[in-house]
Amino acid sequence: MKRTATRPLQALSPKLVPTLFAVLLTCGLATSCGGDAESSSDEAAGDAATGAILELDLGESNAMASCLPVDAATLSQMAPAFQGTVTSVEGETITLDVDTWYAGAEEADTVQLHAEQGLEALIGGIDFQVGEPYLITAANGTVNYCGYSGPADPTLTALFDEAFGG
Repeated sequence: MKRTATRPLQALSPKLVPTLFAVLLTCGLATSCGGDAESSSDEAAGDAATGAILELDLGESNAMASCLPVDAATLSQMAPAFQGTVTSVEGETITLDVDTWYAGAEEADTVQLHAEQGLEALIGGIDFQVGEPYLITAANGTVNYCGYSGPADPTLTALFDEAFGG
């Protein structure tokens, strides 16, 4: 059964602005934290609006990327955010059936992630396994790493529940 948690867009609290700025600065608006200048959130949202599949990019290797500590306040501002179970890993495409939407693209039942082979070797990369559940966030059509996406273990699940009121 799918559970959808929705949250209205909220003004950023003054305490959150420095954290978000630091995340953007640290990530350099680069691929390891989800910022991919060649992708747009409009493209990802358009895919979900026209059918049941949302397509996201897993980004490129960035060995120089560094990550800030993960927190629920920053996570709560990320969309799309969902839990999905991997149904296939074929070449450069990973397909997940959505179990729960936390934010954004709720009309998509399936998400396809596109990556270069060997992604799990990247810093913060995720080794996707068929049949396993994952919690995923993205920005500008690219999956976030740095602890904001990964296997649906109890720690990350609790963080998602805290961030999205689950």
